[in-house]
Amino acid sequence: MSTWPPVVLPFSHRLGLEERAKMPVCRPFAIAVVSFFALISLEGCRVATDLGRPCTLVKKNPDGGSGSVGILESDLPPNKDFISFGATECEDLVCVRDAAVPRSGIPNATATGYCSRACVPNVTNGCPASNPDDDKDPNKKLSCRALLLDEQTLGAICSTRPDTCQSIGDTRSPYFCARAIPSP
Repeated sequence: MSTWPPVVLPFSHRLGLEERAKMPVCRPFAIAVVSFFALISLEGCRVATDLGRPCTLVKKNPDGGSGSVGILESDLPPNKDFISFGATECEDLVCVRDAAVPRSGIPNATATGYCSRACVPNVTNGCPASNPDDDKDPNKKLSCRALLLDEQTLGAICSTRPDTCQSIGDTRSPYFCARAIPSP
């Protein structure tokens, strides 16, 4: 067993050097205590995410130039989910507009949605919103659900037409974080 030199802690300003030197503290124990409290303090930390934050739906520049352009509300089919890849406001570059997002009534208005990401279905807390209150609101709570074609169709498209696969986010999974489908 190794012995550690004593660590002198100034418990009181009244103690002289001799008294303080006689009060050794075991360094491994002190390190363990500090580590324990550090771990406990991290327990309540929430992972930073942008899920659910507002974003602009975009599409490839029709002129063939670099970058993307905003999608207009008139470009969107009514009462359908819409997914956009390349939204720079979102960490994963994915912006979703579900069928329940109300239209502005202005056809030339830029279409907006909320940040999303690919997910795995049936995973608890797989889609935590950036705003914790949204997780408690059934109209804003995100869940993992299919927004694209089924996996087999996506796989076939990506195998036979890589350029088309790239235009749909180069993904083979239809699952993304989105708000629940509203009941009729």
